[in-house]
Amino acid sequence: MKHIQKTIRLFLAVASFAALMFGSSVFAQDHVVWRLGHTLTVPGSLYEKIITEEIPERISQASDGMIRVQPLIGVVGTNDILNALQTGRVQMGSLTVAYSAATHPLWAVLNLPGLVTNKEQIGPIARAIVQPKIAKDMEKWGINPAVVVSWDGGAYFSNRRIEKVEDFSGPQWRTHAPMLSQLIEELGGSTIGMPFEELYPSLERGLVDAYTTTVPAMHAARLDEVTKYVIEAPQGTSLAVVMVSDAALNSLPDDVRKNVVAELKAINNEVGPRLYQEYIDLLQGIREEGGMELIKFSDEEAAKVTEIAKKTVWSKWLEATGERGEQLIQKIQSATE
Repeated sequence: MKHIQKTIRLFLAVASFAALMFGSSVFAQDHVVWRLGHTLTVPGSLYEKIITEEIPERISQASDGMIRVQPLIGVVGTNDILNALQTGRVQMGSLTVAYSAATHPLWAVLNLPGLVTNKEQIGPIARAIVQPKIAKDMEKWGINPAVVVSWDGGAYFSNRRIEKVEDFSGPQWRTHAPMLSQLIEELGGSTIGMPFEELYPSLERGLVDAYTTTVPAMHAARLDEVTKYVIEAPQGTSLAVVMVSDAALNSLPDDVRKNVVAELKAINNEVGPRLYQEYIDLLQGIREEGGMELIKFSDEEAAKVTEIAKKTVWSKWLEATGERGEQLIQKIQSATE
C-alpha cells in the first residue's frame, strides 16, 4: 500500500510539473493558474497597469478566486505568442499588432497615418470595427482577443523644431512601427532600429534626434527629460490585444466561465475612455509645465503628410490586404464622417 501511495504521489507531482511547463492550465486544490505572456512592457503606463495588474485582479474576483493570472513579462516574444496560446504554454497573452503587421497586416489598419485624425474615435473604432476582424482571424486557432488596448496619443518627438513636411528630413529617427519608418523615409528622414529602452541614453548622447511613440509611453519612460518638442502630425495608432485561449475558458465550470467572459467584456468597454483621458491629461500637463513645446501641424501641412502616406504606406498595405483591406478602410472612414 505504501508503495502504491508513493507511486501515486510521484505521478501527481510529475503531472503537475508537466502541466506547469506544457499544459493548458495548472490546477491546484482550489484554483487554476493562467499564465499571461506579456510581450511589450512599458513600466509606469496605464497600459501596463491594466494588463499586468487590473486584468489579473478582476479575473480573480470574477472567478471568486478560482483563477490566478500570472503575468510573464518578456518571456514569450511577439513572434511566438500566438503559437504559445495554441499549444497551451500560456492561457493569456498580449500582442501589439504593429509588431505582427508583416504577418497579419489587416490587424494593423489603425497604424495607417492619417486614417483616423480624431483620437477620441480610436478606441470606439478599435472595438466596434477592428476587434471583430481580429477575432474572426483568430477563431481558427482557438484564440479570443478579449480586450483591445489602444495606444492613444501617437505623436512625433524631436530635439529639432519640426513645423512642416520638409523638416522631417535631417533628424535621425527611431520609429516604433514599420509603417512609420516607411512614411518618415518618404518624407526625407532617415530611420534607425533601436530597442525602446536604449532611446533615453541615445537622446542624451545625440545618437538620435527624433523618435515616434505615444505621449503616455514617452511620459512613462521619462523621455520628456531629454526631449524638446512634441509634434502633432498625422500618425497611425497601434493596438494591443489581450487574448485568452478557448481551451482555458472551456476548462472552467459553466458559471465561472460566464462570469469571466462578462468581466472581460466589461474591461474592454471601460479601458478606451480611460486611455484617451490619460493622453488628454498628459497633453495638458505638457502645455502647463512647459518642459517641452507642443507643435501642431497646420491643416495644410497635415494634409501633405496624409497624402504622402496614402501614396506609399497605404498603397503597400492595400497590396498586402487586398479586398478585405479596402472594405475595412471604407468602413472606418464611414465611421469617422
